[in-house]
Amino acid sequence: LSHQRWGGGPTMGRPKKEEDLGPEADENWKSKDPKALAHEIATFMGGEWPTRPVRKVQLASDGVPTGDEELFEMTKLNPTLLSEMSLKTRFLFLEVYLEDLQDVYSEVMETLKGDKVTYDSLRKFKHLAISLAFNAVSDVCQQAFDKTDFDPFPEVAPDERPGCVCPLDVKAFTQQTAAAVALVKMMVDAEGELPPAAEPRIVRVEKKFYYDDI
Repeated sequence: LSHQRWGGGPTMGRPKKEEDLGPEADENWKSKDPKALAHEIATFMGGEWPTRPVRKVQLASDGVPTGDEELFEMTKLNPTLLSEMSLKTRFLFLEVYLEDLQDVYSEVMETLKGDKVTYDSLRKFKHLAISLAFNAVSDVCQQAFDKTDFDPFPEVAPDERPGCVCPLDVKAFTQQTAAAVALVKMMVDAEGELPPAAEPRIVRVEKKFYYDDI
């Protein structure tokens, strides 16, 4: 059958169904800039570029440190994951993450009644914070969960507990989010370069293989 496979002849089995799988990997895109290219691909053949929600609650940045050492100390950011990205990837990732932090902060605060916010919105924020290892603000979220009785509010879907609210330390939550945003913006302004305070906080695992003689 080798002549059939490589020689362009008939092949065994059912005929292959032609499907429209979207743009080819080597499509001759007009855009060369990564962000413009992403927009071009997303809107290929009538696709729509996603829009961000309007932030009803703006993040206050009063009293937030301006130095990288102070921001790392305050946010307890572990920069190991960021350090493993290429400079270009890190820059593009942080640009999006900067907006995500502020968007989801607004989502949480829009649900605030008294000192309580919805579990669903706070859980979403914690996932976002811990995904990049912003440990301090993640801890603030966890403290709210620890004070919440979940028994009356069963999880109907992953991270969804309708009607469940959590007592949140709004001041600490806002301060820590503002510090995280300031640190991310610092790196975005530097086009993805990590500040000096990141280096001693990067966890480096030396890759070695040990063989025990038996």
